[in-house]
Amino acid sequence: MSRCRRGSLTVVVALLLLGCQDGDPGAGGPAQGTAMNQPPFASGGASEAAPAAQGASDPSGAPALPMATPSEAGQMPSAQLGSPSAGLGSAGASAAGNPAQTPPGASGPGTIPVIDGPPPPAIRFDEFEIPSPSQPGWITAGPDGQIWFTHQSTAPSAISKLTTQGTQFVQYATSITNTGPRGIAPGPDGNVWYSKQGGIGRMQPNGTMNEYAVPNGGDSAGIALGPDGNLWFTQQLDNRISRVTPGAQFQGFDVPTPDSGPLAITAGSDGNLWFTEAAATANKIGRITPSGQISEYAIPTPASNPTGITPGPGGELWFTLHDVAKLGKITRAGAITEFYIPSGNRPSRIIQGPDGNLWFTLAAANAVGRSTPLGQVSEYAIPTPAGEPYDIALGPDGNLWFTELSSNKIGRVSNLAGGGNAMASEGGARGGKLGADTACRKDTDCVESGQTCGGDVCGVASVCVLAVSGDPGACASDNDCWCKGRGASCANGHCSFLTADGRE
Repeated sequence: MSRCRRGSLTVVVALLLLGCQDGDPGAGGPAQGTAMNQPPFASGGASEAAPAAQGASDPSGAPALPMATPSEAGQMPSAQLGSPSAGLGSAGASAAGNPAQTPPGASGPGTIPVIDGPPPPAIRFDEFEIPSPSQPGWITAGPDGQIWFTHQSTAPSAISKLTTQGTQFVQYATSITNTGPRGIAPGPDGNVWYSKQGGIGRMQPNGTMNEYAVPNGGDSAGIALGPDGNLWFTQQLDNRISRVTPGAQFQGFDVPTPDSGPLAITAGSDGNLWFTEAAATANKIGRITPSGQISEYAIPTPASNPTGITPGPGGELWFTLHDVAKLGKITRAGAITEFYIPSGNRPSRIIQGPDGNLWFTLAAANAVGRSTPLGQVSEYAIPTPAGEPYDIALGPDGNLWFTELSSNKIGRVSNLAGGGNAMASEGGARGGKLGADTACRKDTDCVESGQTCGGDVCGVASVCVLAVSGDPGACASDNDCWCKGRGASCANGHCSFLTADGRE
């Protein structure tokens, strides 16, 4: 794999907005959810009785959607493709009239170059140990003012909550499947709703649980409260966006692009739901109206793996491009702009903070990132080594909360505007690698998570670098070695300098 050194450029960017119009909404009837058998709780409250028969009103008093006829129940309406995705936003010219530049080796429309910014603020981290093993995954602020998260582990399958003081962890068991619960979101009924393998669950603040099988099966992933008062969720394997009312009535809508892998979903300020299509063959951002009409917008960089999505401070949507180490922004009209993460670290989940900036997790780099609306990025290593920060959410206390998948902790970020004791990593918004240039002789000298000594022969010798973002030296030919000009060649699949007797 080749490697380039990226300089920092300051630019003024003009975004080109492209309008789009919706297609006709899809048609089809909703299908009633079926309550699943509930095992005894390992901890927490007692299970609630199964919901009433089909057509019953929502226990919270909300009206139920009409029931689908038997012939309709097995059919999902196919929403129509929106405006063509060609010609989306691109980086504009600078104020002086010179074309905007990108880091060496980068290309593609819609890309803003690395942007310098003011020094990032010092923030504060607090971490809270979860009393039992959980592998905490997705996280949200509950309607009850507490922090809720799902257990990725099945030992046990559960969701938990804690107070904003980081105390009083309470765990509630869910049904046992091959995987633990996944997404989680506050509902309009004062409960939290979560997605799971083959179903959707509802948990009351006292631990009373209902779970419902999703019609036509399919694993559920991201889930969000929609502007219509229903819960909307993605189905990765079935290529569908579905909604469920508080009364557990379901309706699904097929994504036009086959095998698109819809993953994360969020409510936009335009009254629609926006979602990511993470499959490399799709590589799009989707929008679905409350009536089920879907539009799709192609991401300029191929195979980017859009993973998280959140509303932005200007009414646009921001999303992470995990596999290409970028952030993306899409306007309501569908214009997409991409922002480099100068360190090359890969972002996962993203949320808008109360400070008007975008905050995101960097799991492999063991860090939390911050981007201004102009794309100025800084990174902060979390205190626990190898914690693997996964999901991030805004808490009711105005702080950010995140899960640490591998260290079994919940983290809190405060002092977002400054005044904390955690400084941004070296370089910060200026494009440096996460972590200091620690001298080393061997890998074990590098105490920071995910670091190795020296990278490869093309890297800087005797300095700790991130193994995931440093140059690993993988190659197929000599031309793949960026230090070929210094005499390196491709041998045994990685870049090397060979001695006369063939040794590295």
